[in-house]
Amino acid sequence: MTRSRRTVMKPLYKEKYPHVFTPLTVGKKGQLTFKHRIMVPPIGSQGDIVDSHHRLNRDGVEFYTHWARGGAACITVPMEIPPNGGHRGDLVLDDDVDGFIYMHNLQRPVHMYGTKTLCEIYHAGCCMLPWPGYDLISSSAFMYNGRMTRAMDKKDMENVTKMYVDAAVLAMRSGFDGILLHYGHGWLMNNFLSPLCNKRTDEYGGSVENRCRYPLEVIKAIRDAVGYDMIIEVRLNGDDKKEGGITPDDCAQQALIFQDFVDMIHVSCGTRLDAHARPKMHPTCFVPEAHNAEAAHTLKKAGVKVPVGVVGAIGGAATAEKLIAEGKCDYVLVGRQSVADPYWFNKVREGREEDIRPCIRCDYCLDGGRRGSLTSEVNISDTATFDGHCSVNPLYRQGQYKEYMLRATRPRSVAVVGGGVAGMQAALKAAERGHTVTLFEKSDRLGGQLAMYPEHLWFKDHVRMLRDYFICQLRKSPVTILLDTEATPQLIEEADFDACIVAVGATQAVPPIPGIENAVLAWDVFGNEDKIGKKVVVVGGGSVGCELSIQLGGTGHDMTVVEMTKWLAANSQISERMSLEEHMQLNHVKALTETTCTRITDKGVHVVDKDGRESFLEADTVIVSAGSRSLAAERDRFADTAFDVINVGDCDSVGTIRTAIESGWDAAARL
Repeated sequence: MTRSRRTVMKPLYKEKYPHVFTPLTVGKKGQLTFKHRIMVPPIGSQGDIVDSHHRLNRDGVEFYTHWARGGAACITVPMEIPPNGGHRGDLVLDDDVDGFIYMHNLQRPVHMYGTKTLCEIYHAGCCMLPWPGYDLISSSAFMYNGRMTRAMDKKDMENVTKMYVDAAVLAMRSGFDGILLHYGHGWLMNNFLSPLCNKRTDEYGGSVENRCRYPLEVIKAIRDAVGYDMIIEVRLNGDDKKEGGITPDDCAQQALIFQDFVDMIHVSCGTRLDAHARPKMHPTCFVPEAHNAEAAHTLKKAGVKVPVGVVGAIGGAATAEKLIAEGKCDYVLVGRQSVADPYWFNKVREGREEDIRPCIRCDYCLDGGRRGSLTSEVNISDTATFDGHCSVNPLYRQGQYKEYMLRATRPRSVAVVGGGVAGMQAALKAAERGHTVTLFEKSDRLGGQLAMYPEHLWFKDHVRMLRDYFICQLRKSPVTILLDTEATPQLIEEADFDACIVAVGATQAVPPIPGIENAVLAWDVFGNEDKIGKKVVVVGGGSVGCELSIQLGGTGHDMTVVEMTKWLAANSQISERMSLEEHMQLNHVKALTETTCTRITDKGVHVVDKDGRESFLEADTVIVSAGSRSLAAERDRFADTAFDVINVGDCDSVGTIRTAIESGWDAAARL
């Protein structure tokens, strides 16, 4: 009898990304091996995955296990000392509430997938929340966000060291494979390491060696307590991104001092002492890919012998492979892309990179629901809702409950009217749930607004990637796509669809400004930049107006933005706002806030400021960017054309990419 030959899937991913998929063994005894070299950095609780005692609950187990199931080499779970010092709703491992016991509920499934676990430990220092009994301490006394910090004395250092040691022992009892000490981003240990904060004149200040003295004492105390069975990783700032702060060379000297007592070091950047450094700490769309790689390379060139990692703006396996192959680092940490698509690691292994839902670097996952956007300070808002979202993944954080609550359905015929991002997401989810879906798009291409602007703004490449991802997924799905086809109520009724999802979008708002016929509307600029004059005034300082001013300013136009409120890009999150402000300045854009346009002429605009002073701004071209309005009349034509009619995206309520995707997903989930 002849046996049939079994088809074998060969690990072709190792041929494409040989460095990424080479296991990494670390530890003074070589005691821990990561299955590959892409890890998930610390992503914490916001109160949504812990119980009333701040112990990890079942939803927290699912939250972190997503990444293990998706193929990550390692996940890192944050813990603050003292509990909830810098963020509200963090988890605890404390003995008095059996927190460390609950953590084993996570270790079992994560380790089942061959994924390692680290526990991040850090003290918030000058960034401590104003809880009763929590001192605002730092290396030196200084004012931070309107509050005075107290310089630590020897007794304070002993107390904090004990907190670190106790936390490390609890992490060991919790079954973690190692510890990550966060020594960057303006937290307490960074306050000692950085000359921005450390103004001490004793043995703990001044030289790099002195500034490392206390952080090193903490590392040694932890090593004495846990021995060498657990690995210790340290996160350092390769650059504070603020003048007078840590530089890559400083970081390399710090790493050389620490390396005999730790097993891994990875490099980040940015400090909470300056809100304008936050968009580098959590890099927005304006920040280059892998922007911390050169700092990591500085450590390698300085002779650091332990594995060196890098975090920040690493969007995929190709970038990781290049960095490791070039010797700039030994491993990478990828956070927000892992939020956008927790299964992207396995998709790389399976040769399905076109199926990876891309992160667009909006920082909503970090800022949304926690931080006020209309501020110049990095802190937790007093009115924070802690309703966490990802702009492209509707199942992130509290969104994971949606999957739990999906009801059973039966196959139905579904029409989706409009091929923008909301319509595309609705069509994909409806098809995934077994429905027969027809997508109508009256233009010759899919994407809606995303088909219009990403190619014309140099910093919107990630949005273009998101649009192309949706188009690719639709092409691979059973959805029938009808381009150049305008759906009408009669067509929908005659086709007898069971459901109609209306995604007809929005149009530009035209404010009643006298002389507006002399202006160009913002969307009409895209693709017509050659028709824009040298001297330009943009009326409206929302995100679109600011982005246009950056793009045009960068190509040599003399730009002025007029905004009637106090804030530019008021609907953006704080990191995005800080980036917009920075790049407007870099491109010499003049911004007039609390200034109202009263009339537009063919020579420019008349404005009045908050004090009633009138002036005239000359312009060759005036661009009006006043937002958009729902196509309500077109939307409402489809009422009652099917048993279920659901409005989604901007035609339901003008919003963002996030609200469009979520409303599309939700509509399909309801069917």
